[in-house]
Amino acid sequence: MKFRILLLVSAVAAIFYTCDNDGDSFDVGNVFLDNKAVIGYVDSFSLKLSTIRLDSFITTGTTDIFLGSFNDKEVGNVHTEVYVPINFAMKTNVADDAVYDSMLICFKPNGSWVGDTITPREVKIYEVLEEIKPLYTSLQQTMFNNQKLKRGETALATVKLNPSPLTDVSWARMSDSVGQLWFDMLKNADDVMDKNEYFEEFFRGICIVPQTTDFTWGLGFVGQSDAALASYEKKIEDAGEFEIRLYYRQSGDDEDGSYMKFVAKRNNSYQYTYFNNDRSGTPFENLEIDGDRVYSSQSGNKAYIQTGSGMALRIDCPSLSVLRSAAEYMTVIDARLIIRPKEYSFDETYPLPSTLYLAVSDESNDLLANLPDMSGNIVSSPIYYSSETGQPFYSFSLLRFVRNRMLTIADTEPALIVLPNDVENTTTFKRLVVDDNSTYAENVQLMVYYITY
Repeated sequence: MKFRILLLVSAVAAIFYTCDNDGDSFDVGNVFLDNKAVIGYVDSFSLKLSTIRLDSFITTGTTDIFLGSFNDKEVGNVHTEVYVPINFAMKTNVADDAVYDSMLICFKPNGSWVGDTITPREVKIYEVLEEIKPLYTSLQQTMFNNQKLKRGETALATVKLNPSPLTDVSWARMSDSVGQLWFDMLKNADDVMDKNEYFEEFFRGICIVPQTTDFTWGLGFVGQSDAALASYEKKIEDAGEFEIRLYYRQSGDDEDGSYMKFVAKRNNSYQYTYFNNDRSGTPFENLEIDGDRVYSSQSGNKAYIQTGSGMALRIDCPSLSVLRSAAEYMTVIDARLIIRPKEYSFDETYPLPSTLYLAVSDESNDLLANLPDMSGNIVSSPIYYSSETGQPFYSFSLLRFVRNRMLTIADTEPALIVLPNDVENTTTFKRLVVDDNSTYAENVQLMVYYITY
């Protein structure tokens, strides 16, 4: 490890500041007025990279619906199954001579996509046979990526989705036996169609299962929209969100287009995504959860992040402890972690995460806490681009983390875990591939700037 001197500062120097992209700053101040100070930096810390798999992550909290399949021969494949609790938008009364016409389901694109946008994608709609509720406690208003529920064996509908985000809604006819049953209960003023709490007990919800899983594709759809609810009241025919329409008409009137609308449940909905993972044939095939990891040396000198799978990057910094011995005469004024994606590892099919954040972990890969910066905000980084090469990189402020490590003596050093944000983890297919520094390249750097006096 080499300590580099940047600048000699005379005793009459005024005040120095160092700032980073997250707004952290340090006032060098008058402590150096009676001393000669040296500003330097070190960027040759030994860093160990590995890939871990998180036990679980939350997939509720978004109103949109994300469907697709992520095929990756390096990391493994991920397929979605989306569970949606259903409510009727408002109570509807029908005339005595009304007759059933049809029941349709529709998906409204929200403009997000990955992969090919030409070939239609097929999904099947199933009835959920179990209550959609949290695994652990009703007070925990969250569902997780690993919660799979029982569903009916026969599909209620098969939907051909239009992959282009510029297309109109995709419509499909649902099972007429189900539609007729719902209509008969509506016409007969059954309690099921009187209050949503009764309807929820009768029909738990739907499960949306993609059938096209042999290549990478992903499509986003509007799950809930307040504007769409308002448009329903105005009888506007264009769907503005995911919905099911139960059409009926006056007997003998083929032009009557009356319908009752069913939507994704609002107000603390348990709509969530189950991610089915298959890592067969990859270095991560036997990657367990508790404390297990695959070192970069075991996976082609690379480590990975993959949204939807719980795979995250772990960085151990064993040599950081050497700064402790210099703490009495050294003040760290800035510290940054730089991560550069492997060249040619990303494109439109394998896009990079737009934002990453940091957490600290123990040997068991349990996330101890999100990593705060000097202002108490969670340390994160968007994608930056080099002004010289145009290549992307991530830059994280580690000033608070490094200072704490200099002051704390522990049996084990906590590791840094690099994660995608919650929304991208649930509603996108993205990947980050990082080369370790085995070829002496500066792919992952911890840069510490300091003053000695």
